[in-house]
Amino acid sequence: MFVRTKARRAAATLALVLGLAFLVFPTAAADVTAPAPQRPLEAIKQATESYLEAKAVLLMIRATFNVAREDEIEHLLENDLRRIGPRGPNETDFASLDRDLWAEGDYYLVSLRYLIEAGGAAWPSDRPAANYENDALVQLDALEDHLVDGIAAETDLLPVFIAAQAISALTNGQKGVPPEADHFSRRDAIVAEALARAAPWSET
Repeated sequence: MFVRTKARRAAATLALVLGLAFLVFPTAAADVTAPAPQRPLEAIKQATESYLEAKAVLLMIRATFNVAREDEIEHLLENDLRRIGPRGPNETDFASLDRDLWAEGDYYLVSLRYLIEAGGAAWPSDRPAANYENDALVQLDALEDHLVDGIAAETDLLPVFIAAQAISALTNGQKGVPPEADHFSRRDAIVAEALARAAPWSET
């Protein structure tokens, strides 16, 4: 079962890499086609909101590792909105974001796995440590699959990292995520605030 799961994940990861490469390096024939027609405003709004939600998850992963400051995430999203402008995000924007989410999201999950397998977790004392360890490793297997599948299917990855954050809290002996360690629960509110302040809809 373990081998089949790893093989399936490897195949899905390869498909994801090839798909992202195609988006970033289109064929020469595609370069000479006529530009795509202007998207309806509602489609631009939906694409922009989806892009910002995914970008916020990426920034929150970075905040977990102190690579980004949590209090700057909204400002960084506003900068992205100004860069994208009224045209909305394009395929290259999404492909670049997907690559970063895959690389940095996988690092987050693999780091948790290494911590657990190395015996560095300080599990809560209400259950045998082996039970917590086994449950966490099974959950991480599923989350790694969800990460790859979610990027390929363009679905929201926030649940993956909310679940991973809960596992991380358990490795510190905490059965709930303390407010100071919660990097993901305010994602939707932060995105809404950034859109309210910097969305360029009035410029279209």
